[in-house]
Formats: sequence, structure tokens, C-alpha cells
Amino acid sequence: MLLQCAMRVFARRGLGAARHAEIARAARVSVPTVFYYFPTRKALVSAVLEEVARFFTEMAETVHGKGGPAPELILEHLRAFAEAVDTRPEHTRILLEWSTALRNEVWPLFLRFQEQIIAALARTIRRWRLETASGRDSEAEDDARMIAATGYVLVQMKVAKLPNARIERFLHTLVHDTRHSTWRSDRQSGKRKVRTNERKQAAQESFATS
Repeated sequence: MLLQCAMRVFARRGLGAARHAEIARAARVSVPTVFYYFPTRKALVSAVLEEVARFFTEMAETVHGKGGPAPELILEHLRAFAEAVDTRPEHTRILLEWSTALRNEVWPLFLRFQEQIIAALARTIRRWRLETASGRDSEAEDDARMIAATGYVLVQMKVAKLPNARIERFLHTLVHDTRHSTWRSDRQSGKRKVRTNERKQAAQESFATS
């Protein structure tokens, strides 16, 4: 109950402004009671951020733990992320602020959380590459970072109340562009390999006839 009240206060007041006394008023308990469970402001902030990280990490692990085509899983993850604006508004508001809070006490926690999301996305992308015989495993993490970063744009679109059709079009464009940039890169890589092999063969033939 106290943590839920803390989430509401932090979502309303922000990471830097929420205090024990406000949470006590929201929960209708004494201030010492809040301090009993969260002895310091650092402990209070950490508990709130850990709850935010838990929710979004579980979301990612649940989606990416399924079988099925990777593009569909990425779409499902992004849709769930966007829907959290309505279903978990406190979590989403805190996450948006956290993602831009460069203060020393909270930024390392965000980076650790973000790496967990990126790892879940990258696993799905690597599986996708294996299934499609792609050779870009080393770039799976880069693509995962791009998708993760785009998730925050998606949330902003939801907050701005853009039409769902426009948001869906945005999602499909993101996944489509990621897929086709992969295939273009693979084809270009293949062409480079062919040219390299041709040069090697020509050099060997030239050496053999000299």
C-alpha cells in the first residue's frame, strides 16, 4: 500500500520533489511510519524505481520468452509498452522522467534497467537472424537499442493522444525498416565477400602464371 501511494506521488510530483510527508498524507499514515519502511530518501527513490523496472522488465521477458516470429514479438512488446500509458500510468510517467534523469543517484539504475530490456530484444533479434540465415548477429544489440529508444517516442505519441491507426503505422514502419535494413546489409555484405573472393582468386591465378 505504501509503495502504491509512493508511485502515485512520484508520478505526480516527480523524482526530485516527492517526499516522505506527501506519501504519508496520501496513505493516511504518520510520517514516521513511512520512514520505518523507507529510512532514507535514497531508499524511497530506489524502491519506486525498482518497482518501475520490475514491471517493464517482466513485460519484456514475458513477451520475448514466447515462441513465434520475431517481428510479431517485437510488435507485441511495443504495443504492450504503449498500452502501459493507460493501464499503468504511474509506472509510465516515472519511467519517462527516469529515462532523462542524468543525476548520479538514479542514472546508473536506469542504465542497468535499460540493458535488461535491450538484452531481451537482442535475444529475439539474434533468433530472427538465425532463422533467416542472416550474418549480422554482432549488430543485434545495436538494432535492439534503436527499438528500445523508439519505445519512448511511442509512449510520447500515446500521451499526445495520437490516433491508434497512426501509432500502428509507426510500429509497422519501425519493424519493416529494421527487417529490410538487415536484408540490405546482408546483401551488401554478401557482395563484398564475393568481390573479395574474386580478388583473391585473381591474385592467386596471377601468382601461378608468373
